[in-house]
Amino acid sequence: MGEKPPIARPHHAWYILAASVVIELFGLGFGVFALTTVYPYIIETFPDWSRKIVFAPTSIVIITTAAMAPLTGFFLDRHPIRVLFVAGIVTQTVALLLFSRVTTQAGYLLVAVLLGLGLSGVTILPNQVLVSRWFHSRVGLVNGIVLAATALGGAVAPALVTRLIEATDWRTAFQLVAGLAFLPPLLVVLFVVRDRPAALGLTPYGVRPGAAPAGGRTLREAVRSSNFWALGAAMFLGGMPCYSYNKHILVSLREIGYGAIEAADLKSLFFVVSACSRLSFGWLCDRFDRRRMLVGHLACIACGYPLLLLVPEHRALLVPCLLLVGVGYGGLLPSIPILSVHYFGRAHLGKILGVYKIPYDIAAAGAPLFTAWLYDLYGSYAVAERWNSGFAWLGLAVALLALERAPVRAAVDDRTAPPLEARP
Repeated sequence: MGEKPPIARPHHAWYILAASVVIELFGLGFGVFALTTVYPYIIETFPDWSRKIVFAPTSIVIITTAAMAPLTGFFLDRHPIRVLFVAGIVTQTVALLLFSRVTTQAGYLLVAVLLGLGLSGVTILPNQVLVSRWFHSRVGLVNGIVLAATALGGAVAPALVTRLIEATDWRTAFQLVAGLAFLPPLLVVLFVVRDRPAALGLTPYGVRPGAAPAGGRTLREAVRSSNFWALGAAMFLGGMPCYSYNKHILVSLREIGYGAIEAADLKSLFFVVSACSRLSFGWLCDRFDRRRMLVGHLACIACGYPLLLLVPEHRALLVPCLLLVGVGYGGLLPSIPILSVHYFGRAHLGKILGVYKIPYDIAAAGAPLFTAWLYDLYGSYAVAERWNSGFAWLGLAVALLALERAPVRAAVDDRTAPPLEARP
């Protein structure tokens, strides 16, 4: 009998993808989403604090991350990504431990700045750049998986952290969260992550050996394109309602009569839907028109958000609202790297994404504060819900009317075209 042929090992790119999933799940998932889970308990612990103060840490974290994004992109194009990951993990862990000890408003806000600095090293941007270096086909699916891990963290964190708090207290729970945000990501960074395929003598997944280096537009060329600005505007306008929704939903549900565990589980449902949407969005973008996919997800946000106005009197509408907004929110973030590669190529992706995420992060930071300000002003969420519904419809109009339907020459179509690196 002849010898059995050796079993082919998976390309190391798939191990890189698994490492990015772990970093996203335990980094961002147990950083930002654990933070939003504790807000009802902060309100109870510090009843004299305004809503703007209570919700400010999320905005500070996102503003800090957004401000660091161009520097992070610059660093990623020139230095080892593992250095950035380790620095981010350690900084984030220290911030979460300090958060468990805050007693003043100043300390509360300063720790949020430190947490934002840590998240800059472990959040979406470096992971998108990492997987884009290792995968030159299946781009939509891979980005969908990475971002689904973020949403999965958002699904796990509220239910887990709420139960930890109910069993102990919020300060003890955050010490446990710090451990979760530290150990699993650090292990995969040290033992799995490598900056580029060449470090292991490999070519990126989907690229033939001997293919030419990656091509594409420079940042200067990209910002001259109307697509760059239209997509940025759509991200901002679509992000406003989404980030208002996912940051205020726990407090909002508690105020209309839902219990702590029930509200946390409903928020987890929202992020489960978002995770599934991110995964399917990436898979579908490898097969269908990517602009139309974005338009469809913005339409879900625009149609789902007005239902919030009816939920206090008609609770049966809450789950349809969660499903529609969750699907739309799930497709919004992965559209940034997918459509960036689609329109501008990969050669300068670190810089482009570093600048490109700024409008999205401004929305992510501004929406919770804007909604909190309107709540303090009017004493309810009704006015904020009308504003955010308007943002969603305007974002849909921008995507429909201002984004080009056909890709530019530098774009990559993984379904029919050879990899960009193989083109003349």
